[in-house]
Amino acid sequence: MKKVTVGCMAMALAVFFSGCSSDAGVQNQTASPPVKEVQNTGTKPKQSVDNSSTYNQIASYMEEESKKAFSPYYELLEFTLSDYEEKTVDGKVEATFGYQVKYKNFEKDPGTVDYIKAAKEKNDPNYQKLYDEYLQPKDMNFHLKAVIEDANYITLYTNVGIKGIQWEKAVMSDFILKK
Repeated sequence: MKKVTVGCMAMALAVFFSGCSSDAGVQNQTASPPVKEVQNTGTKPKQSVDNSSTYNQIASYMEEESKKAFSPYYELLEFTLSDYEEKTVDGKVEATFGYQVKYKNFEKDPGTVDYIKAAKEKNDPNYQKLYDEYLQPKDMNFHLKAVIEDANYITLYTNVGIKGIQWEKAVMSDFILKK
């Protein structure tokens, strides 16, 4: 748990770090168009350069899992897979990649948000900044590995290494702060 939190702190916004789920493998049943880098807003990819079916499977899986995990909390704008590298290890496809989710808070008057109201009441010097940034798009960034065990089964890992690479099983909901 601490390893996931520490590793992700360097990769994502602090509001998304927390506990781990033991169910790290999830069935994947969809595929997206062939692409090397996907920047997708739920429609078509912006750039098509690679015909890798496993890449397509992973890109689709990541978008689906990100929507399940984060859409109750944020409006999701884009999903980007980058620095994709794939190899076969012990008959399984292993892919490492950078993953970015562009998001923003749901449309709401920032002055009605509890932490912004509290900052105003306390004359917090950061009040105006919090108010101004509330509706601005932000990025979540991850360094991930996906292992395709069978044709439709993907296990996701996150890099928790502070220096170097240390993979630990994860699901996208692991990156949500839970109270």
